[in-house]
Amino acid sequence: MTAPNIVYLMFDQAKASAMSFMGNADITMPFCDGLARNGWVFDQAYAAAPICTPSRASVHTGLFPQVHGVTCHQNRAPFNVPQLAEVLSAGGYYTAAAGHYEPERNLGRGWHEQSPMHERGPLFNSWMAHIQSGRRDVAWSSGTIEVDAKDGNSALLTDRALRMLDQAEASGRPFFLHMCYDDPHPPYFVPKPYDTMFDPDSLPLPDLGNLDDLPDWHKKARSDVGTDQASPEDYCRVLAIYYGMIRYIDDQMARIYQYLDDKGLLENTWIILGSDHGDYTGEKGLFNKSESHYKCLLHVPLVIVPPKNSDEPKPRRISDLVSTVDLFPTLLAMAGLAPPTNQGKDLLGWVRSGHAEPIREVVIAQVGDYQGFIKTSWPSGMPEAGRHKSLTHSIRTLDKVYIQDPDNGDEAYDLSTDPRELRNLAQQPDFATDPHFLGLKHQLSQFQQDCLTLRDQLGVVAGDRGFVKGWE
Repeated sequence: MTAPNIVYLMFDQAKASAMSFMGNADITMPFCDGLARNGWVFDQAYAAAPICTPSRASVHTGLFPQVHGVTCHQNRAPFNVPQLAEVLSAGGYYTAAAGHYEPERNLGRGWHEQSPMHERGPLFNSWMAHIQSGRRDVAWSSGTIEVDAKDGNSALLTDRALRMLDQAEASGRPFFLHMCYDDPHPPYFVPKPYDTMFDPDSLPLPDLGNLDDLPDWHKKARSDVGTDQASPEDYCRVLAIYYGMIRYIDDQMARIYQYLDDKGLLENTWIILGSDHGDYTGEKGLFNKSESHYKCLLHVPLVIVPPKNSDEPKPRRISDLVSTVDLFPTLLAMAGLAPPTNQGKDLLGWVRSGHAEPIREVVIAQVGDYQGFIKTSWPSGMPEAGRHKSLTHSIRTLDKVYIQDPDNGDEAYDLSTDPRELRNLAQQPDFATDPHFLGLKHQLSQFQQDCLTLRDQLGVVAGDRGFVKGWE
C-alpha cells in the first residue's frame, strides 16, 4: 500500500476554548467544525509549553523543553537531536513547510521545500504589516489591517502552500506538509471583513479574577499590558477580533482541503489540526501570553482526521489527557516509520486499540530560564513580568494542577471548583499537607529527574541563543 500523505494544519496561539467545535457558541468555524465531525477530537490536549518556540521544538522532537533545551524564546533547537521532517525525509517523504515554523531557531531542518515567514518578500512584508499594527504601549489594542483579505498574510501563505502542494505531488513521493499560520497571534488585527464578523457587544467579559487570590507578579503584569487603561468595550473588541482572526484561518484552511479534494488526495491523506499554545485574550486581566502554566495558554485544539473512506476508527471525542509531544511518534506511526528516542505516546496505536485506558494520567509543561534582553514587547510579545529567570514546571490532571515557580512562588488550583484557575491554593495554610498536591509534586520531581537523565543519555548539545529578524 502506498504510504499516506500527512497535512498538519497549525494555528498560532489559538486556545481550545475559542473553538466552536470545543463548545464556544460565540464563534463560527465551518471548516474546522467539519474536520471535527469527521475525525478524532482530543478534548484534553495540552501543549508542552505555553509559548511558541519551546512548544514547537517539542512537537518536532518529541521531547520536553528540559530535554531539548529550548525553554524560552531565546534558545535554538539543538543540532544533534533528530527532528520530525528529518525522520520523514529519510523515510522517503517529500517534506514542505510554510509560515511561522521558526527555522531561524533551528527548526528548519529536513525540509525539501520551505517558505518561512521571516524570509524577505511578500510574506515577510505582510507579516510585518501585521505585527507592527496597534499601539505599542498596551497589549489589548485591536482593529483592522487595511488590506483585502486575499492580500493578508494568511491568504498569501495559503497561496504559497497550494504551489508547494503542486510540487509535492509532482515529486511522486508521499508528502508531509506543515502549514503554520501566524493568526491568531497578536497584535489583535485582521483584514476586512473578519474585523466585523463577530459583534463585540454580544460577547461576555473575560473573568479578571481578584489580584489577592493570584501570585504577586500578576499585578506588575497587568501594569505591563495596560489593563487599567482598558475599558469593557476594549476587552470585548479584542475577543471579537481574535475570533475574526481564527475565522480567517478557518477559511484559508478550507482552501487547502478543497485542493486535496479536487486532486483526489483525501483518500490517502491524514489531516491534523492543532495549535502551538493558547492566549489570555483578557483572562486574568492579561493579553497575549506569558511564561506561565494556565489552562488558557496550554489547552489547545487537536483533531486527527484519517484518510477518507479508510478502515480507521470512526469519528469520536476522546476525553483523556494527551500532550502535543505525542504528535511526534503519532505522525511517524502514520508514515509507518519507527521514531527515534522520544517522550511522546503513539496516539494512533492507542485509538486503533480502542483507547480503553488513559494514555496519560497527567500532562506536564515546562518554560522559562529566560536570560535575554527583551523586556515587555508589544504589540506582539509578552509582559516583562511574565518572563521567568528560572525554569518553571507544571503537572496537571483532569481536576488538579500544580505549578512549580522558583521565582514567584508555587501555584495550585482545584479545577473542579475553580476551572479558570483564579484562586491559588498554594497560598492556603493547609496546602503543604494536601495529599493530592503532595502526590503531584512528587511525580513532577521524578519527571524532572527523568528529563535530566534522558538529556544526558542523548548527549543533547544545547542550541545557541538567537532572536527573530525584526525583533531585536
